[in-house]
Amino acid sequence: MKQKIIVNTLMFIFMLLFISFFQNVFGVSNKMVGITVLIIGLGICEKDLTYNLGLLVVRLLCFLLAMGIFSYLSLLNPILGFILNFSFIFYATYAMVEGNKKPYHFPFVLGYLFLIFLSPSAPTDLPGRLIALIGGAFLIVGLQWLFNHKTYDKVLNSRLDQVLNQLIHRLERLLAKDSGSCEEEVHALKASMGRFMKAIYERFGTNGSFNKEGVEQVTHMVAYEKMYYLLDEVAKDYEAGLIDDETIEDLIVFIKEHRGGHHAYSGVSMFDQGATSVKELKQVLLVLQTAERDEYSHDQRTLWEQFLKPIDRESYAFKFAMRLSILLSVCLFISQLFGLSYGRWLCFTIAALVQPDAESSHKKTIERLIGTGVGATIFVALITIFKEESQQMIIVLLSSYIGMYMNRYDFKMIFITIQALGGALLTATGSIVIGNRLFYIVVGAVIAYLGNKWLFPIRRKDIKEHYIDLYEQQKNHLIKTPQNNPHEAIVDAYHYLEMGKLEDEKYSEWLDVSFEALVRAQS
Repeated sequence: MKQKIIVNTLMFIFMLLFISFFQNVFGVSNKMVGITVLIIGLGICEKDLTYNLGLLVVRLLCFLLAMGIFSYLSLLNPILGFILNFSFIFYATYAMVEGNKKPYHFPFVLGYLFLIFLSPSAPTDLPGRLIALIGGAFLIVGLQWLFNHKTYDKVLNSRLDQVLNQLIHRLERLLAKDSGSCEEEVHALKASMGRFMKAIYERFGTNGSFNKEGVEQVTHMVAYEKMYYLLDEVAKDYEAGLIDDETIEDLIVFIKEHRGGHHAYSGVSMFDQGATSVKELKQVLLVLQTAERDEYSHDQRTLWEQFLKPIDRESYAFKFAMRLSILLSVCLFISQLFGLSYGRWLCFTIAALVQPDAESSHKKTIERLIGTGVGATIFVALITIFKEESQQMIIVLLSSYIGMYMNRYDFKMIFITIQALGGALLTATGSIVIGNRLFYIVVGAVIAYLGNKWLFPIRRKDIKEHYIDLYEQQKNHLIKTPQNNPHEAIVDAYHYLEMGKLEDEKYSEWLDVSFEALVRAQS
């Protein structure tokens, strides 16, 4: 708990300093731009996007400039606004959901709504706003580098070391006459592979382009883990007396050399002698050699191909993006057409409650309503006691800080409600603010519920079936045409298993198919 308090406090201070720095550099009128940049920067820091920072800069510039221009033009005319709002929300949502286990669209959509409702730009301020957004793109890249520039190497090295250590431990247990498989080791190997594949996918899969380094790393992880399971047969032959202690010791030396980075293949002859189970391990060696010689195919995609990817109309990301963009665009249109002073809370509610699958949306709707009700009640009690404006500002600040410790959405909503009502109280009376917030949140919750149920509906079983189909496509590719970019197919296949939450039931099949594809791709 002490560590969490320190981390959250430092993060809170960092956020305040960042916003202060941003408004000092780009002007007070762009304070909300700074908040938007910070939200996006921290929101995507969970992903390692440092592989191609140049491409990341281009993408962020396009997103942020579109955000600034569209948010300005959308306020000029409701019909024009509907078209622009739909376009931005759809593309931002689709791009940040497709291929990601966790959706990352919310910071971009929320930032867009902030610029429309909380900080609309005057014509004379637009150039300065665009400059601030350009600066923001580079600051986001800076945050990405700060948090993630060591993540990739750290994850890959630690996971590969863990697999090699497990191999050594397994062989040492054999020498100690303990030949049984260890459930803890198997579980640890699967967990290591999951974290490894996540890092690889974020580095290469999202860019759709593998290099020699990525090919070697995927090959090492798949080959060594397959080797661990091949040791089951080695253990049987060792118990039967078909393998002696010297062979096991030679295997341990071989693995230790590889763990130290010395990929010596002079001992290859030991794989050609003795029991059949040992001879089968030779395939692991040949696969590793093929990767080191860069003999596997791996196409390099152009910058244009990496930047623009076709939209998959069958994906759940497309359906979700359509649902969210339609609902939000219509509510933005109505808010603008009728000049709804508190229409922002309607839109914020829909942005938060419209989730990819219906089950998550319904759960979040209930939690938001409960949190809002409790938060409004606490807020009324607080402003009854603390009536001075300075005291109420402290309440807003404290609610922002305490909310950082809340993991449950309903608890977090309590403090978000207090913070939002406290901020709005500065320009209106308490009863008007509370009444409007409760009204628009309830209306937004109803709209979100109906939209999730009837407009491009998605259920968890639909998502699972979609990713099963995608996994089967990649599996068939590995079986039928392993010579064509096998590593990309291996990583994609695992990613689809993870997205469909099928790792446990399909893991062994995936590993067998992947290793066999690497073996066959040598010829």
